[in-house]
Amino acid sequence: MNRVIQEDIRPGVTIVAENLPNFYSFSLGIFIKQGSRDELSEENGITHLIEHMLFKGTSRRSSLEIVKLIEGLGGSFDAFTTKENLVIVTKFLSEHIVRVFDLILEVLLDSKVDENDLNKEKLVVLEEIKSDNDDPSDCVFDLLFRTLYPEHPMGLPIAGTTESVQKIDAQKAKNHYHQLLQRKIVIAISGNFDYPGVFNLAQKRFSYHNLIENIRESPDSKRERIKVQKKSEVSQVHITFGIPAVPYSSPLRHPLLALNTSFGGGMSSRLFQGLREKEGLVYDVHSFIDLYVDCGLFGFYFTCDKSNLKNVAQELKNIFRTLHTNGFANEEIDIAKTYITGNLLLSLEGSTNRMLRLGREILYLHKVTSVDEVVNKIKSVSADNVNELIPNYLDPMAYSIAAVGPVTEDEIGDFFNSIKV
Repeated sequence: MNRVIQEDIRPGVTIVAENLPNFYSFSLGIFIKQGSRDELSEENGITHLIEHMLFKGTSRRSSLEIVKLIEGLGGSFDAFTTKENLVIVTKFLSEHIVRVFDLILEVLLDSKVDENDLNKEKLVVLEEIKSDNDDPSDCVFDLLFRTLYPEHPMGLPIAGTTESVQKIDAQKAKNHYHQLLQRKIVIAISGNFDYPGVFNLAQKRFSYHNLIENIRESPDSKRERIKVQKKSEVSQVHITFGIPAVPYSSPLRHPLLALNTSFGGGMSSRLFQGLREKEGLVYDVHSFIDLYVDCGLFGFYFTCDKSNLKNVAQELKNIFRTLHTNGFANEEIDIAKTYITGNLLLSLEGSTNRMLRLGREILYLHKVTSVDEVVNKIKSVSADNVNELIPNYLDPMAYSIAAVGPVTEDEIGDFFNSIKV
């Protein structure tokens, strides 16, 4: 078993590391506890914009020098923003660990946030927003979050809106950047690397760090029932259903994962077999589960021709009715558990997924659950455990619904009402 080291460099800065001596490389990530849910609506998208600015130069190096150094070391360097975190992700050969980590810390702690670069990068982000808005499969999920969290920052899009990004000036960006550096930080590493070198450098660079806990307000129960964005130029209707779920730390997480897989997470699932294989009504259909620090989301998505909506509604009604009457069979849950554990273990054959798991566990659980313990928890889920969740998570009338395509709110309302069990 690989030993995981977890140490606090100082209050609010944690390092978690897993040494895999047979690897040629390492994956290193920095997780910052600041995401789109921590933004005001008028500054929505500012964390994502700062993520872009991290690569635009420091007091020591230009953006081109940073890129040349990364490519010259033969690795990868990326970043992304979520609802709750900004994450920097790298993967390089083991011999470069200290040099790469020093570069990451320079990029994170010493970015210039230059006004000219900011204005140019805003144009890039605005193009990204336009691209997302042009893609109905992306657009419908942003719409679902607005439906479920109409008065909470969880409902804000991660990249922001055209209007909010345009209003972000250099001073606001600099203020937000310095605020971001005061948030809780997790440094996660997996692979073959020199741990003392990483720890000593982190201890040196974060010795002055003054951290302020960002207080998050949990979402309330207010949500809307239906939101529709009519796009007549889109040939298909994109529909997603969603309902609030438990946070990541909940003991219901593993039964919910099994329910998600059996309901719509795989090719043998009820949704895939019913809507696609049996009737050929849809191309893409799947259920999903997103779990956060204090809340969660369970739902399902499909896309179909508008002319198929009536038949889709009838089949969904049949699926829900059968599940409420008979529940999932033992065989379905056994397949789901094997599918989940198999995918988990296969994903851990790469250092990047292992590193991301370490960071996520520290952020949400404050400790790393061993892989064996996770597998045992999944295997211990019974059909009864999953079927007990059906009344709360598979009641079609309990969902909120978002739709994008050549439809009106009245048409989606009629569709919604027709699946009532």
